[in-house]
Amino acid sequence: MGEKLLVSPSPHVRAKGKTSLIMLLVIVALLPSCVYGVLNFGMHALLILVLSTGSAGAAELVYELVMKKKITVTDGSAAVTGLLIGMNMPPMIAWWIPVIGSVFAIVVVKQLFGGLGRNFMNPALAARCFLVLAFSAQMTAFTTGTGVLSQVTEPTVTAEAAAEADAGANETAGTDADSTATAWTEAQTEAAAKTDADSAATAETEEKGKAAADAKTDADSAATAETEEKGKAAAAAKTDADSAATAETEEKGKAAAVAKTDADSTATAETEETADAASGATAETEAAAPKTETRDSGKLDAVSTATPLKYLKKGQSFDLKALFLGNTPGTIGETSALLLLIGGIFLMLLGVIDWRIPVFYIGSFGVLVLITAAARGYDAPLQYMLQELFAGGLMMGAFFMATDYVSSPYTKSGRILFALIIGVMTWLYRMFGMYKEGVSNAIILANCLTPLIDRLTRPVAFGIRKKEASS
Repeated sequence: MGEKLLVSPSPHVRAKGKTSLIMLLVIVALLPSCVYGVLNFGMHALLILVLSTGSAGAAELVYELVMKKKITVTDGSAAVTGLLIGMNMPPMIAWWIPVIGSVFAIVVVKQLFGGLGRNFMNPALAARCFLVLAFSAQMTAFTTGTGVLSQVTEPTVTAEAAAEADAGANETAGTDADSTATAWTEAQTEAAAKTDADSAATAETEEKGKAAADAKTDADSAATAETEEKGKAAAAAKTDADSAATAETEEKGKAAAVAKTDADSTATAETEETADAASGATAETEAAAPKTETRDSGKLDAVSTATPLKYLKKGQSFDLKALFLGNTPGTIGETSALLLLIGGIFLMLLGVIDWRIPVFYIGSFGVLVLITAAARGYDAPLQYMLQELFAGGLMMGAFFMATDYVSSPYTKSGRILFALIIGVMTWLYRMFGMYKEGVSNAIILANCLTPLIDRLTRPVAFGIRKKEASS
């Protein structure tokens, strides 16, 4: 009776394998995706992976030393958490953001709840959700690759997106036509106004000339009749000269006005043609390449681009081969579906993870997406389903996040129900929600339901009725 019984949370399965060996196998399964991420996104991605993994181990060691707890950093669980956090980071993110995420995951989510085996949700996913809320701009600044394997595939515009682009071009053309008509009308109005001003000036000149002629005629009449006759003759001659000059002035004014109007019209037409050419070039450029945006990620300025999931929502698609191999924008470790599949199958074959969670998760999500694509009338529902499966972090979440021992159910039927819940929630997020991803939120919410799932699927002990066990 001198021995004390240690009561710990479930599961209570005893196995020969140690925690350190299991965590080592998980790291080995993640290494191919990490290496590909570094080769694709460059050395800054390697820095992020090293800092996130090292800061997670340092946070656990410091916390246990300060709180005078047993040192468990050698079991490798903190290293796995830090590595998963680094793999979920954008390639060019500031170095201090994953460090904050690793400290939050280890101290807040894991150690404050009692350490390994007592956290109620996946620490790496909790840290990712925390960072997305705290640093949303930096966490969504996905960049193209800068490494030796960087060959990012551009999206392919579908018929629906092309129709929308044509509609926008027609609207722009109508606007240009209206602008041209308005400019021509304004030019005509200005020319008419100038002509009226010239006519008014000419009329005023004629009136002054007539008044002067009348005054001169009266003066000559007062002198002598002969002088009057000569004056009349001179006045008549002068009037004819003035009239001729006036007519010549009017002709020159009209010719100048017409020449000015033609020059203005020609200049306006040339300007409009230049503007239309520039607008057409801009429209072609925008249609040919995805929109990019410069964001400040700490001390690094990165040109961000959209992930495949964003283009799938906009009616565009990516080549399946590029999505499967990983030649797309995204986080450091989630782009290559092939390498994540290889790592997940490796863990399933060794018995490290249960096949039920990834199989039922991926299967339920794929079936729901296929039905949705067919109901919406997509040309290739099967291809669309495969694009959704290979895009984003679904493969990483299915094999390395949802299968966490602590935060997932311990019964076989409970794991199937757990996987189905995640599949349905991910489908709702991606197909009907404004949020592009959904894997992290779906797994976190399912983690919160794990105690209820364990209670509903708990087997009844031999010799005890189910009603008695539930009471």
